[in-house]
Formats: sequence, C-alpha cells, structure tokens
Amino acid sequence: MTSPDEQDFGVIEPAELPTDFEAFFGRHKGEFLRIAGARTRNPHDADEVLMEAAVVMYRKWPRVLAHPNPIALAQRILEAAIVDFYRRRARTAGREVSYGELSYAEMPTADDLLQLRGHDRLDRALAELEQRAPAQAACVRLRYLAELDFAAIAARLDITINAARANVHLGLKSLHRLIGLPDPGKGKS
Repeated sequence: MTSPDEQDFGVIEPAELPTDFEAFFGRHKGEFLRIAGARTRNPHDADEVLMEAAVVMYRKWPRVLAHPNPIALAQRILEAAIVDFYRRRARTAGREVSYGELSYAEMPTADDLLQLRGHDRLDRALAELEQRAPAQAACVRLRYLAELDFAAIAARLDITINAARANVHLGLKSLHRLIGLPDPGKGKS
C-alpha cells in the first residue's frame, strides 16, 4: 500500500462555469456572505456555508434561471445551506473533542469573549422572532445584516416592497420588546 505522500492525486483543473452563473454569483456574493456571516458569526463558517450553497446553485442553475424570481430561489438555497450547516454541526457535536482535551488548541481570550458579548441578546431575540414571525425575522436580517434595500428584500423573499417595509418595522418593534429595551416613544414627558 502506498502512503498518501507517494500517491499522485494530480491537479484538478477548475470547472468551466457558465458566464451567466459567474456574473450572477459575483454580483450577489457579498450580500450572500453577509447573510451567512450574520447567521454563523464566524467568517470561516460563513464561507463554508456560502460555498456549499454555491455548489447547489450551480447544480440547479437551469432551474434557478427558469424560476420567475431567481434571486429569491438563490436566497432559499442559501437559507437551506445554513440550516444544513447547523444540522451537521449538531450531529457531530457528540463526537468532537473539547478545547480542554486538546493540548495544542488556543483557548479563547477575554478579548475574544468581549467581542461576542454584544451579540448574545440580539441573537436570542432574533431566534425567538424567527419562531414567532419568520417573515419579520428574515426581513430584519436582510435589511440590517445583509444591508439590502426594501426592493432587494422584496425580490429575495418574493413579497411586495410594502410588505418588506412593514415586516422590517414590525420586526424591529418586536426585537425592541424581546431585548427588553424601553419603548422609544414613552418615557419623555
């Protein structure tokens, strides 16, 4: 049996992608990455999720193009890749080795933990909003985490622009209440 060092794996040439797929993905890659990053809170995980979604988009490219709203279908593919990422992580969690068991692992510093401190309440509130009103949560994520305008949100979720505005407004109100902040309209006399 030959060792892996002796095996010749050869060089894999990059696939020739359709130019319309390259243009589509190149145009939307930044916003897709922001969405994945906002959900995973880790740039490496976000990149992994996005590349998995990109493979699915590429495999289904004729179907994506034939869809009446291709960006909405691509958004759904990305959301499914995020869900799959967390499902995979949950399945393997019992088989992973903790930081304490590894001698060579870098333990997180206080600075690392302080950097994440501000996200905890927002993440919990967004998760609760996702269960109560998924459309509102999706609109808020796209508006503030992916930095999309209302027209782009409407296109991604296949809803009207007014519905996107209303969902963002109601979602922010709900998040405000879920986080436990005082009502901005009250308190001043």
